[in-house]
Amino acid sequence: SIKLKSSEVNEVSGKWHVYTIIELPKAPPLAHVPMKFVFTKEAVFERSLIDGSDKPVTNRRTETNPLPNFESLDIDFANAQGKIFKGTNFDFDLTRTRGYEAGEYKLEVRTADGMAVGSSVRITLRGDNDVVDRRSMTFNAKKSGVEKIGDGGTGGVPKGVDPNWQPPSQEVTPTGTAEPFIPKDAYEKTDAETIKEKPGGCGCDVAGTSATVWSGAAGALGLLLLFARRFSRKHARA
Repeated sequence: SIKLKSSEVNEVSGKWHVYTIIELPKAPPLAHVPMKFVFTKEAVFERSLIDGSDKPVTNRRTETNPLPNFESLDIDFANAQGKIFKGTNFDFDLTRTRGYEAGEYKLEVRTADGMAVGSSVRITLRGDNDVVDRRSMTFNAKKSGVEKIGDGGTGGVPKGVDPNWQPPSQEVTPTGTAEPFIPKDAYEKTDAETIKEKPGGCGCDVAGTSATVWSGAAGALGLLLLFARRFSRKHARA
């Protein structure tokens, strides 16, 4: 069986100190028995701000299908002389850092192999949870004591403001001169870009012309020599 020395525990410095009495059918074979304490949250004490109240209001909010918290602890069934008993007094702490908060819990104790030790018990953890703002949102944010400034009969201009006043111009006026984006020497031809031409005159040679003339002259000279030789032979026979 599992019993609580007190079913209600007050929070001290962010933790709850729980005292239990555990009884087994007989003394266990070992002095220290590993067990699991299963805490299932059934209700939470919610502190909330609501409309019409300047101070937080505490409400009991029932939990639906909560996930249980597990605490694996070694229970000591022996005294200082090493004698093992079937019952023991065991106490431990529950902290907010492990997910606990003020509310109502169901406590079950199980052995390492999952066997339940006695029946489940209820324990209440007392304390102040964080405040939750449940007030309705308002979009009409009017503050008392704030006076609306009229135009004072100036046609929409607030009182005390010159109606001829104009806001300063936002245009930017250039000052000074800057170097052009493309320098002047970029438009001048470089030596590599200039086409070099041969000077004109009689000495110009056309590709292939000289070779053709000399070839024709040589052919004519050959025919002339052949004709002269035949003419000389003819006269010699006569």
